[in-house]
Amino acid sequence: MPMGSQFSLSLELTKLVPFGSLVNAAGHGFVRLLREIQASGSDFIAEEDLAQVFGRNRVEPLFASTFKTAVNHSVIHEVSSIAELVFEGGAGPTVRRSLNEPAYFAMVVQLSLLTFTHGKVCELAASLADMLIPRFPLELLSLTKSLSKAFERRSQGATEYVAPPRYDALKGALRAIREQTCGFMWELVLSAVEKRLYPSIAWTDGSLYTLRTIPTVILQGLLDSLTAVQHLPENTYLRISTQTGIPTIVVWAHQILGLSVKVDFEGQSLIFGNGPVSIYIDGDTRGPEIALLNETDDPFFQLVETDADDRLLPVRQHPLRDYGTQVIRLQDDDHDRERQLVHDVVTSCVSVARDRGKHPDHGAPEPEQQNHNIYGLGRLNSFPSISRILTVSKIVFASNEDVIDAIDLNMELPCAACAAESHGSTQLLCLTHIVLVLGMVHGLDEQLLLHLDVIEPEQYQPFRIPDARVAYSSLATLLEGQLPRRLTELEIGRTSVVSASGWSLCLGSLACKDPSDAKGWLAFICGVPARAGERRRYVIDGVRPGRTMLALPLRDPKHSTFILTSGPGEKCILESWALSQKTRYFIGITDDAFEVRHVLSCKSSKTDNDTPQVDLSTGFRSMQEASWEVIHTPGCNHASSSLGQSIILPEGVWAFHGFAAPATEGLPAEAVFAGLVAGESSARWVLVDSMLNQWHRKLGSFSAVYVRGRDCCFECSIQFAKIRQQGSWVGLVL
Repeated sequence: MPMGSQFSLSLELTKLVPFGSLVNAAGHGFVRLLREIQASGSDFIAEEDLAQVFGRNRVEPLFASTFKTAVNHSVIHEVSSIAELVFEGGAGPTVRRSLNEPAYFAMVVQLSLLTFTHGKVCELAASLADMLIPRFPLELLSLTKSLSKAFERRSQGATEYVAPPRYDALKGALRAIREQTCGFMWELVLSAVEKRLYPSIAWTDGSLYTLRTIPTVILQGLLDSLTAVQHLPENTYLRISTQTGIPTIVVWAHQILGLSVKVDFEGQSLIFGNGPVSIYIDGDTRGPEIALLNETDDPFFQLVETDADDRLLPVRQHPLRDYGTQVIRLQDDDHDRERQLVHDVVTSCVSVARDRGKHPDHGAPEPEQQNHNIYGLGRLNSFPSISRILTVSKIVFASNEDVIDAIDLNMELPCAACAAESHGSTQLLCLTHIVLVLGMVHGLDEQLLLHLDVIEPEQYQPFRIPDARVAYSSLATLLEGQLPRRLTELEIGRTSVVSASGWSLCLGSLACKDPSDAKGWLAFICGVPARAGERRRYVIDGVRPGRTMLALPLRDPKHSTFILTSGPGEKCILESWALSQKTRYFIGITDDAFEVRHVLSCKSSKTDNDTPQVDLSTGFRSMQEASWEVIHTPGCNHASSSLGQSIILPEGVWAFHGFAAPATEGLPAEAVFAGLVAGESSARWVLVDSMLNQWHRKLGSFSAVYVRGRDCCFECSIQFAKIRQQGSWVGLVL
């Protein structure tokens, strides 16, 4: 039947279900709303077009109440020291206006489901997108293409052409809805339906997510037929033949709209709902095909899939709770092997923690400890403790918590390599890696609504013990999914925030003013980076024309001096020779990211030091990279040191003023150089940069830089650095 039949039906339904557009509500409030929607990344006109279709449906009252309760909260996280850069989570302008406008609310609910189950794109589609749509975000490309084509086809045959929503505008609207409704747990709703539909099927081939995807031709037909059967139940009913998309269609039609659905599948008939059946789904016939019929079985329209139809692609995500269990079950449905694998993963993580010299609840890793097993080497400032590993394991393997509780930590535990060999696959190594990197996330047990991409274990080869830098990269992949990012390789190396589906992965440097605070922790935040209501998906270090801040060298050494103030056996006072000046921030905006650059300034307070004001132009990623390179002193049991405290320096330790490297003449081959910059955050950052970059290039024997933490006293920090000299020069930032 020609497409014009569907469009004619759409016009009649519009008359039956009148839609009052907000465009008529002109005035100051409307202009403000328009600006807020545009700033959030959505598009006002695209939302109007979507509401003209999806807004005609009535949401079932009980479901509407549940959904509103889950999404009506707005949260602003002020994480950064830059006041105007925040994380906006929960209800944004699109969701907020929908709470008082039934048509927009219906649109938001239905599209929230579709964006949860559809949208990821394969590498082939990404390659095509690179040619057709340069630098365009890809996480909802599949759904955007299918909806765009469905709108285009609906208008075919009309006497007057009705332009469908613009592609990029439609994409922005879908992404805004996904971000602003991420607090609703669609996974629980879908899982309940799937347990009824497929009670005995083991999803070891990963087809569970594929079965959630609605064929494009079915999606097109549902745009109008759901409205028809809801408003004209005595005159219309719907027949669908499809092998995929059934769980999503049932949730859409029954749970959201309150319609009764009958599904015939593999010899069984299931009915969802108590009222008269208005939708019949045949899950055995090949299809896909959809037909809207009247009471005499005459079709209003009938659509059949053709070779020109694109294939909607699934989103492979699972909530943090039982995430690891889901990864196992998608490859193996044997319950006993599942429990054994959980046991081996947890014991492997504990074994790794012990191998790294990390005590159960405290202590510092050995700075240069080597481990020649399959994991490789690493300097770990934030490696999880054993207690932290157990806490994370009980989240990601929640269904097997009893297995974790039964592990005897006093026994000698096997290494991951031995356990992996017994399983004969990389799955154990993959899960071990995931538990370890999640153990480095701050406050993970408070982020149970977070969804992560279910990635094949092979994605993690080759495997090694993760440090914070590796953990950040792995977690970004779990958050974004298996998609090529829309940033260049250089830009990816400058990111400090990665955002997807309403969640952001952040580096600790965003919330830390002092280098001793930015040890290496990572955090997931429910929200998207925003400035004055304008949202972006990344925060990256800003650049100067022709050079990046990561490669920007510090000042010429001739503009700074190196003055030894005390040496072995001499009195040394904890102080700072430099005073921090006001930090200046510069924020640029690109299509995908906020580019942030800040200038840390300090100048000498000593009359005998002719160093002028020194500026360090840097960014959050640069600062975190520096923090990853240094070694943070562990806490001690003494009272924290205060400015003015003095000690006698032990043998081999010198205190100094300045940022320049010392001259090599007259100094021993083994020494600790302690920079007196206590209490001045900007000066401490400048000295860290100087020691890591300028000194290291000049002195090949300079082996390590230590940073005194707030919980480590003056004397203990010097002793910690001194016993780790290992026959070389080391630096200490006091």
